[in-house]
Amino acid sequence: MRTAGRGKPVVSKAARLAVATALVLWALPAGGAAAQSFRRAGTEFNSKRTVQVPPDKDYSVVQVEFFHHGQIDAEGTNVLVFTRSRQAVPRRILQLGPGDRCRLAFQTVPREKVYEIFYGGQPPDEGGVPEWTSRDGLLLETRRYKDCNLNRYESVRDAFLSAQPIGAGYVPHVRHSYNPFSLVDEPFLSRYTGTLWIPAPGKYGFFTSSQDASFLLIDGRVVVAAPGRHGPLRRATPGSRRDVQLAAGPHRFEYYHAAAGPRATMVAAWEENPQGKRPRPSAIPSQYFHADKVGYLRPGPVSMRSGGSVPDFLVNLAGDVPLPDSRWPLVGVKFIDFSPPALTLKARLRWDFGDGQTSRDPNPFHVYLRPGLYTVTLSVRRGARDATITNRVEVGRPRIFKQAQTHTLDQYLPVLETYDPKTLDAESLRQLVLAYQFKAQQLIAQIGESNQSASTDRTESPRETQPAADSVEERKAEAARYLAAAVAAAQGAFLDESAAQGDRPLMALARLVGPLARCEVGDSLLAGRIWHGAAARINDPQLKAECEIAAADIAVNDLGNEKTALTFLEAAASHLPDQQGPLASRLKRVWGDYYAMTGDGQRARKAYLEAEAAQGSRRRYAEGIAWQGAHARSTEQFIKSGELDRAARQLHAWQDEFPTDKIEGYLTLLYARYWARRQVPERAIAMAEQLLTVNPDSPYADQILWLAAECEIQRGQPDRALATLHALLTDYPGSPLGPEAKKKMAAIEAREG
Repeated sequence: MRTAGRGKPVVSKAARLAVATALVLWALPAGGAAAQSFRRAGTEFNSKRTVQVPPDKDYSVVQVEFFHHGQIDAEGTNVLVFTRSRQAVPRRILQLGPGDRCRLAFQTVPREKVYEIFYGGQPPDEGGVPEWTSRDGLLLETRRYKDCNLNRYESVRDAFLSAQPIGAGYVPHVRHSYNPFSLVDEPFLSRYTGTLWIPAPGKYGFFTSSQDASFLLIDGRVVVAAPGRHGPLRRATPGSRRDVQLAAGPHRFEYYHAAAGPRATMVAAWEENPQGKRPRPSAIPSQYFHADKVGYLRPGPVSMRSGGSVPDFLVNLAGDVPLPDSRWPLVGVKFIDFSPPALTLKARLRWDFGDGQTSRDPNPFHVYLRPGLYTVTLSVRRGARDATITNRVEVGRPRIFKQAQTHTLDQYLPVLETYDPKTLDAESLRQLVLAYQFKAQQLIAQIGESNQSASTDRTESPRETQPAADSVEERKAEAARYLAAAVAAAQGAFLDESAAQGDRPLMALARLVGPLARCEVGDSLLAGRIWHGAAARINDPQLKAECEIAAADIAVNDLGNEKTALTFLEAAASHLPDQQGPLASRLKRVWGDYYAMTGDGQRARKAYLEAEAAQGSRRRYAEGIAWQGAHARSTEQFIKSGELDRAARQLHAWQDEFPTDKIEGYLTLLYARYWARRQVPERAIAMAEQLLTVNPDSPYADQILWLAAECEIQRGQPDRALATLHALLTDYPGSPLGPEAKKKMAAIEAREG
C-alpha cells in the first residue's frame, strides 16, 4: 500500500472527491448502501467501512489500514469510528499517505465486536472525537530527520517533536533495522512510547543498541543512552547495562532514536534482576506493554453515501528486481479485487495501473518499471452500467527478509512483454530497455559460462558436446531477440507518437538506445534516425547538439552519407558555441572524419588536433600511452572473439578520448577490421580511404590497403582489388606485404583470365 518517488501526475483533490462520489452510476438492489445512514456526529460522511473483531479476541485497541480514495483531508479531521449503536470511540490517525493510504487505530468498547469507520465529507464539530485513554500497546512514530545535537537527549527530543511526521503504528518490541513506515532508506527520527507494566518490584537492567543516537527513558528519566554517531552495539559488554529500581505496576516508557544516515538500528533490551557484571540481555516481553491487547484487522469493502456499492481493491508489494545501471528497481505488485461479490458477479473488470498499462484479470500481477505514486483505477462493468474507484498508490521497493520471496527478471518478463511502449513516459521506457538489455546480458553470460565449462572438460565426445553447442546458438539468438525488443520499444519515443517527454529523460533514453541500436543490434540507419528524432524533440541546445553530433558520426563512419553528415554537423555547430570540453572535442573529431571522408586531409588533420586540444587537461604521457594500449588490446581481442558490439563501443570510446590516434592510423586500421568482420566490406574500404587521406605515411597504410583489397575481392570487384594491391606495391615498396601482394595479384589475374 506504499509508494515513493515520482510517478504519473495525479488528479487534484477536488477531482478525486468527484470521482469517489460521482463515478458510481448504479446501485445494488434495496437493502444495500442506499438504505444506510451516513450521518454521524452532526455531519454527513461520504464513505463507510466495517471492522469485525473476532469473537474470541478481547482487543482494547484495533489498528487498521485502507485506501480512502481521496476522501480524507490532509489533517484527518473527517474520519471517525463508531459502534453499531452510533457511539463514537477514541481514534488516532497514525498515517495518511503517501497517496490515499490511511492507517488508524481506535479503542474498543467492552462486548462490542462490530465497528464502522466513517470518512469523507465535511469534518464534524470540535469535540466529536473522544479523548484517547488506552495505555495498551507500544507505539512507534517516525518523522523526517532534522539536524540536531546527537549527543544530547534534549536536542534529539526537540527535533523529533518539531519534525514532519512520516508514519506511526503499534509494534511488539523496540527492535527495527529500518523505518517501517517508509520505502526509502534515508535519515529519520523515531520515538517508541507506551506503558511498561512491571510484574514485580526489583532491579531491572536496560540496554540500547542503535545506529547513531538513542535514549531510553523510564518515567521521564534517561536510564540508558547511546549518544552521537556510531554503529550498533553487536554484543552486550560489561558497562553497557544500566540498572534501575522499579516498583510493580505501570511505568511510562520512551525510546528516542536518530538515524543520521540511510542505515538504521534501534533495539531496546533488558535483564530482570541482573546478577553480576556479565550482561545477559533479552527482549523486553511484549506482554509487558500489553501488546497482545492490540489487534491488527482488515476493514471490509467500502460503501458510499451516494447509494451504491463500489469496487474496492487491496495492494501487495510482492517483490522487486534491481537493474544494472539504474537507481530504480522493477517492482512487482499484486492487486486483489476486494469488491462486494454481488457487484462483480457476471461483470467485467478493468484495471488502469496509472502507468499507461491496463489489465482485465480479476487479480492481476503488475510490474511497475520504477517506484512512484500511481493513480490506480478499478472499473466494474455489468451490462451498460459502470462502477469505478480510484486510489493513489505508492509503489516502491518492498522489505524482503526471506530468500524464497525474492523475485527474478524471468518472472517479470512475461508481464513486461505485454506493455505498450507508446504509453510509457521516458524514464519508464528507459527502465523497460534496461530490463531487456539485462536479460540479454544474462544469456550472454551463460554462454561464457558454457564455453568455460566446455574448455575445462576434455573428456566429452563431440556427440556429447553438440547439445551444448545448440544451446549456445539458441541463447545467442534469444539474446539478440531481447536486444532487438529493447530498441523496438524505445524507438517510438523518437520516431512516433509517444508519451515520452522531457529533455533530460529523453536524452538519457537516447544515450542508452542509440548505441544499443548501433553496436549491439548493428542497425546504424535506425540508430541515426533515433538520434535525429531525439534532436528534433529535445529543446536544450547542448543536448540537441549532442544528438546531432551522434547522428553525424553515424552518417560519416557507418553510412558514408556526406550530405546528411554535413547537415548535422552544421546544426550541431550552431547549437554548441563552446570551443572546449568533451562535447566540443567530439564535434571537432567528427568534423575531422567528415573531411577525411570527403578527401580533405589537411582540414581533417587540423580538426583532429583541435579536438585533442579542446579536451583541456590531458593525462600524463605515460598514462595516455597505457590507455591507448588498453583500447588497442581490448579492440583486437573483441574483434578476434567476435564480440563485435564490444569492439564497436571500444572504438567509439577510443576515438573520442584520443582523436589524434586517427592520424597515427592504428585506430582506423582496427575500425576497418571491425567492419570487415561484420561483413560490411564497403565500410572497411571507406576506412582505408580515410586513413590514406589523413596520413598516407601512416605505418599502417600498407596493412589497411591489403585489407581493402581483400574486401574488394569479397565485393566481387577484382579490378579494384588489383588496383589497390598495385598501389600497395607502388606507394609502399618496402612493405613486408609486398611479396604476398604480388602472389595475390597473380592469383586474381589467373582467375580472371
